[in-house]
Amino acid sequence: MIMWELMTGRRPFWDKNHDAELIIEICDGVRPPIVTNAPEGYVELIKECWHSDSNKRPTANDLSNIFSYNGKLDYYKEYSNYPTKIIKSPDIGPIVNNPNAVYKSRPLSAMVKSAESTRSLKIQRYKSFNGIFYLNLIIGFYC
Repeated sequence: MIMWELMTGRRPFWDKNHDAELIIEICDGVRPPIVTNAPEGYVELIKECWHSDSNKRPTANDLSNIFSYNGKLDYYKEYSNYPTKIIKSPDIGPIVNNPNAVYKSRPLSAMVKSAESTRSLKIQRYKSFNGIFYLNLIIGFYC
């Protein structure tokens, strides 16, 4: 998320309420949008960091090695004379945050429990609906 925020100049999920529903969405794989003209390689690294399996994400040491110039002085010398490009994009820059987006430290255990409860109810409703649908198919088929 830090890499995404550095790339866009925005806070993640600025447009959403920071509530149990957002927790469920994040657990289901929702991520902030990637800007269209992001630097090559950077997007791939962000996506690696967002991998659902934490064991497949790069470690802090991996990231340190990727971003350090140790052993890459030739690369640095070659590209250090080029001016820095400022990319203009509607995907980049400050915007007005959702008033229900909270950007301060707070305990999340109650929200996580609420998200788990909400998710369980949705799954139960889905199973119940599918059971009724399946029963209607059987009854309709045999009647």
